[in-house]
Amino acid sequence: MTLPQARDADFFGSNRRPSGASADHLRIISDTALRSRLIDAGVAEGLQSPKGPQKIPSIIRVYPNFDAPPPKKGAAKTGRPARGGDAPRGAYGLPTVEDLGVLLERIARIEGEVSHELQGQVNAEIDRLKREIGHLDGDDFERAFRNLDRALAARKALSSQVRDEAFKRLDADAGFEQRKYLRLISRASKG
Repeated sequence: MTLPQARDADFFGSNRRPSGASADHLRIISDTALRSRLIDAGVAEGLQSPKGPQKIPSIIRVYPNFDAPPPKKGAAKTGRPARGGDAPRGAYGLPTVEDLGVLLERIARIEGEVSHELQGQVNAEIDRLKREIGHLDGDDFERAFRNLDRALAARKALSSQVRDEAFKRLDADAGFEQRKYLRLISRASKG
């Protein structure tokens, strides 16, 4: 709703504000790609679009409840065929609940594998350093102790490395269809 509000004077020719349309939901939009995406997602209805050299504003009616009517046949091309009937519209390009479930399940499984691999490497290093410390003295003891401290800190910091590596592996798996939705999920971990 940060787009500029359309006024009655912005409508050109036979285009008029639709009856019953709240003036608060009529917006001027200059970004044609965004306009198309809003219409495809069922968030907006195209009311006026400049054709050719006309200097008239492109106006949309915003439907905050995602219940915009489907584009009319012959309406602005949105990259998809116009739909008829009263069937509810899904947002174009967004995953289904099932797709997100498959993606999240795969992320969890790969994070488990990566965590096991990385934890195993770090734990092996920690075990090695603990064994060495018992047999060292002087500078060698201090060096091994500092290395042990670093290895323990590295084990605590593994969660973000695990998440990054899991996302890299998923992104590289061209055979996994739901990987295209990775961009919708934050890589940040809570821990």
